[in-house]
Amino acid sequence: MSADAGASLSRTELRVRAAPVRGLAAPLGRIPQRLRERRFWQVQALVLVSSTPHYVLETLGFTNPFETLHGLSITLYIVPLLYAALSYGWEGAVMTALWSAALTSPSTWIWHRSEFHWFTELGQLAVTLPVGILVAWRVDLETKLRKRAEETSASLRLLNEVGEILSHTLDVEQQVPRVLRCLLSGLPLEAAWLCLEPETDGSGTTTLVESADSRLSAPAELALELHRRLAQTQQPLVSENRSVVTPLLGEASILGSLGVTAADEATLTREQVDLLTTVAGQVRVALENARLYRQRQESLQSYARQVTQAQEDERLRIARELHDETAQNLIHVVRRLERLSNSAGPDLEQPLDEILSHTRTIVQEVRRYSRDLRPSVLDDLGLLPAIEVAVEEANERLPGGARLLVRGRPRRVDSPVELALFRIAQESLRNAEKHAGAASATVELEFTEEGIRLSVSDDGRGFSPPRDLAELGRAGKLGLMGMKERAELVGGHFELHSAPGDGTRVAVSVAASSAPVDR
Repeated sequence: MSADAGASLSRTELRVRAAPVRGLAAPLGRIPQRLRERRFWQVQALVLVSSTPHYVLETLGFTNPFETLHGLSITLYIVPLLYAALSYGWEGAVMTALWSAALTSPSTWIWHRSEFHWFTELGQLAVTLPVGILVAWRVDLETKLRKRAEETSASLRLLNEVGEILSHTLDVEQQVPRVLRCLLSGLPLEAAWLCLEPETDGSGTTTLVESADSRLSAPAELALELHRRLAQTQQPLVSENRSVVTPLLGEASILGSLGVTAADEATLTREQVDLLTTVAGQVRVALENARLYRQRQESLQSYARQVTQAQEDERLRIARELHDETAQNLIHVVRRLERLSNSAGPDLEQPLDEILSHTRTIVQEVRRYSRDLRPSVLDDLGLLPAIEVAVEEANERLPGGARLLVRGRPRRVDSPVELALFRIAQESLRNAEKHAGAASATVELEFTEEGIRLSVSDDGRGFSPPRDLAELGRAGKLGLMGMKERAELVGGHFELHSAPGDGTRVAVSVAASSAPVDR
């Protein structure tokens, strides 16, 4: 932690917020601040303007407090009282009433010392000023209620905006800066930050900071230190009503913390602190949901990976049995039939030749089944030779043939990646032949520094793919769904392009860094 951040923490000890009790001297303590405000002097000017008619009438001889003009001059004090109430609330109205009474008091002992006129003068003030204060109190109350309603409306808008941001994505960490910017725009803040604990061991705490002024240095170190203190107590921390740090408590442990710092000459009200607590709750729920979703997706992917691996292992076992046992036994039968055909008489020669031809066809089919289940060339030589074999076989079956285009320098990659790309190419060629009614197909394999891109296109009848490929699975079309899942299991990106009468194109991009191999 930097020296400045440490000094700041040592000067300001964090504590749980308590409502300050200002006492009766608080209004007087705010007078130096008021002296720097224009509205304060406008109130004083109104008080002087309201006092001027009173003293003018007294000087001209209208000293009888029962006269109408004399009474109207006292009533003018209601004007500064109302303006003071609008500017400074109930406090301003009371202080202005006391000041108005002080300005009027000299007239009671200069012009109203006889015939108990001073008593009537004080009575007029005792009626006028309380009435003015009462009206000012009502105005102040309405102003506060309107301000509270506006603040409540603004708080609801802020909560709705934050909820809208967090509810449309499961990648909450990427949306946190937008949430922090919402807080900066909706509250008088200098900076806002979010510290996130790692989901797994081995990584550090993530700190995201947004500042109202880009020229200010981001308080990342201070935010991290506050988060560490909060992680020990797991209680909200508030410093002088200007800095607030709220924990994001999960079911098992703390997920992180949300902190803000008020702008210069601003303090955070209890309502604003409650609003920050609510926002922290929204972020906590979104984080928990996102992390639970990721954990579930990882579990499903792990399960799918294990199932896929079990299928491939079973295919490999069956392929080896077909190649090593079934095919070898059939070859042995072919040899016996050849010997019988050579030694048989004319009557048996033709039937034996037919049986021999049929048996040789069975041997070829068994070998093809073995290659389809798990071609040995894929394990021995890699992806490109395996796809070359698949394209050669498709070239024999499609009327217009099939071709392979290779770009870049071929190389071996991880076995799961090679297996996934081969299965996708194999399934795509099979779809082009059996379902698309295609005459020809093209397989493109591109090797780049970033990874490998496989593309299989045909000139078949095509179709209108749904926006969500999961609908294909619900419709029983599991081939494309299987391709997509295979691509995602190895971290690839799956694309499907098709239109009625315009063929189909399947593309997969997989990031893979492996050393090139010579061919």
